[in-house]
Amino acid sequence: MITKDVRNWLGALTFLISLCLSGCQSGNAPASSPIETNRSLAPQRVDIRGSILSSQYSDGQVILEVERLSPSPDSRYDRAYVLVLPTAQMVDSEGLSVSISELRPGQNVAILLRAGGQGNRTGIGVARKLWIEDRF
Repeated sequence: MITKDVRNWLGALTFLISLCLSGCQSGNAPASSPIETNRSLAPQRVDIRGSILSSQYSDGQVILEVERLSPSPDSRYDRAYVLVLPTAQMVDSEGLSVSISELRPGQNVAILLRAGGQGNRTGIGVARKLWIEDRF
């Protein structure tokens, strides 16, 4: 009879401890994310981060010429010619999906290329993921 009571108390105690611990995890979450400071959802290291110099639209795809704004170890190329297919993931600074028609010269972008692209200082490749960033 005593072992039965101990088992019941142990089960109730285990339940209460797990309930308290699960509540603590969500209570310690930060109120604001560090992304809000620089308004970019892109990772720090990308193939090209810069401004769109020109865009040419043809048959549902766009070729972008992107030039890096300033020397940075976080950008692989100084300049890149990027083919953007409709299947590429494109998001704005708030994480919302955008279409190819919204890409304009003068916008700041960060791009990851499929297979890392080709070239040394000037990259050529197909966009895997593209982030539109706020102006610096």
